[in-house]
Amino acid sequence: MPTRIKNIALVIAVGAALASAGPLATADAPINQSGYITGSLVIDWNSRLPENQDANGPKTGIPDVFNMDATVGYTFYKGSIKCLPYIFSGVVGRVLQEGSCTYDLDVGVINPSDTSQRRVVGKLAGQRPMDREGRTDLSSANLRMEVQTIGRATGFTSKYSGSVQAAPVKARTKLTELLAEAAKQSATVTRMVGGQQVSLTIGDVDPVTFKTVTVPQGPSSNYPEAVVNGKLIYSYETDNWFPTLTASYGGQTDTISGGMKWVDDSETSGRYELNILFNEDKATGGEAAAFSDAQGEDAFFQVDPAKPTVNGTIAFRDTYAGEVEAPVKSEVRYDIGLQMVTPQQAQVLWKTLLLIPNQLYGE
Repeated sequence: MPTRIKNIALVIAVGAALASAGPLATADAPINQSGYITGSLVIDWNSRLPENQDANGPKTGIPDVFNMDATVGYTFYKGSIKCLPYIFSGVVGRVLQEGSCTYDLDVGVINPSDTSQRRVVGKLAGQRPMDREGRTDLSSANLRMEVQTIGRATGFTSKYSGSVQAAPVKARTKLTELLAEAAKQSATVTRMVGGQQVSLTIGDVDPVTFKTVTVPQGPSSNYPEAVVNGKLIYSYETDNWFPTLTASYGGQTDTISGGMKWVDDSETSGRYELNILFNEDKATGGEAAAFSDAQGEDAFFQVDPAKPTVNGTIAFRDTYAGEVEAPVKSEVRYDIGLQMVTPQQAQVLWKTLLLIPNQLYGE
């Protein structure tokens, strides 16, 4: 077991390496790296199990549990997120249980010179409530990054704030009812393909709106707070996601566009293929110009090696039980790379996605 002196030396060494001007460590310099985000997420959808059902649907007090062990560059996130679903009485629709997610994730750093050396430096902890209108008021919640002071590395507490708006929570359980509600909504997204702007209007959508959401600093001090605005738009027709976000920090504002395409591999497995673009309106087009006739959703997954992109996959393997339509267990694997994207940008995207585990990984 490492001694305390060795642990302090590791944190100091990691902090120095991350703050140095070296090409592998500078957090605000673009990099090209496959497997920048790796690891696993195992989800136990306990509220869906037959033994946890009663006349009103899920029984109260039964959380869905997201067990995470993920590496993001030279940082890691390990622990659990436990989410209680909204539950209504079957007769009058009275709220029996309000929805919320409770975070208990260790956060840590990895020595760039010896990646076998890892050190927990703090936690992402607290609760993210959601009201019946689908709104999460992060400013009045306590979801935060808490990092310890160790040696010369100064600790800090940095909170999520702002609000996240998802679809209103209603006393309904059937997918057909969700689809009927979604069919009333549409959204238009745009991107640049071959120097031309391509627009797409999507029907049957479920947008998640971020309103002045402060994403906390950390896990180390060279990953600053960022303010995120815009939407992550989910299409019920194709199971694809479309980000239309901005992230502001350090005197700059990034635009985040592109998409996450769902691909079925079998009845129990599939994957998101990521083509998430940073500041594509400022980038010079490359080989994608030859495909400037791409239309519809295909245009949003057109790969361009000349543009800053988060790529790779989020793969799912699901387990079903009895007559339950949705999975009761999901095993998720991350294999996400960066193409001319900075570690700071990757951390902002990652910490934004951490806010919506139910929407991103559920069905």
